[in-house]
Amino acid sequence: MRETIRGVPVWVIAVALAIIVCGAVAAYIFATVMFPVEVKEPLSVVAFPVLLSLYPNMTEYFNVTINNAAAVNYLVSLAFVLNDTAYQQSYVTFSSETYTVAPDLNNLTAWINVAADAPPAQLELAVGLSRVSEVQPNFGYTFTWTNETQNLVNGTLTMKLNFTITEENLLITAQINATPFYHYYYALGIIIDQEFDGFHVDDQGYILTSDNRSYAGISTRLAKWWSLQATVYMPPTPSPYHYCTFSKLTGYTYHVKLPISVIPEKTQYGQALRAHVDFGIIYFVNVEFSLEKNPLGYPE
Repeated sequence: MRETIRGVPVWVIAVALAIIVCGAVAAYIFATVMFPVEVKEPLSVVAFPVLLSLYPNMTEYFNVTINNAAAVNYLVSLAFVLNDTAYQQSYVTFSSETYTVAPDLNNLTAWINVAADAPPAQLELAVGLSRVSEVQPNFGYTFTWTNETQNLVNGTLTMKLNFTITEENLLITAQINATPFYHYYYALGIIIDQEFDGFHVDDQGYILTSDNRSYAGISTRLAKWWSLQATVYMPPTPSPYHYCTFSKLTGYTYHVKLPISVIPEKTQYGQALRAHVDFGIIYFVNVEFSLEKNPLGYPE
């Protein structure tokens, strides 16, 4: 005969008690615990000039060092504000660049220009920064030249190019594993084929130097060499198109921001954007390619 308690089988009572006990244990194990969670700002300014001293009609370059504690790249803009905003609006111009800030320390080069008619002043400068996640490039290519086909480096010369098209700009990142040599004379040349004629004649061209100056003009071709018209007699100006950094590990990196107007309308209807890119001192290595699956790279 099965044992019962007031007509209820013992095994039923045992199961019920087990459920109650387990439920009590479960409630104890999953008790709510509260603790603080902090998401910190990854970017900080760690170094900047102690003093900027210049005369009217001068341009001064300076570095702002940013530490990126995160493991991702950011696009960063610097904002420069003098304590006398009326003086700044009338006499002072600062560079306006978008920088790619990698993890760890980054030296960002900026410039200040003082108008020729600026009166003497004692001022204070505030530097602010803003960040967004880096935009992934639409196209990327790598070109190489052997030691026999170039004389810029001992060994293989590598040029890595990334292109990003936004609503307002064509962004180009060019990384070249060159080492310092006559710093001023290193230059990146870019011509966009706006006529789709393949010859880059009468197209907008840019010469961007490694010390953050630039020439801009209309391209032409003389014999075998490309050149920019009406730029030989023009001094380079603080570049509104790019900034360049140098690393002992990777060489020179150009960050280029061109107006979206350099991209021809035909590109919007399926035709490939074509560009001509040079880098060098006096001797240039040359890349001509279209943004398609199989670009062509060759030395001049």
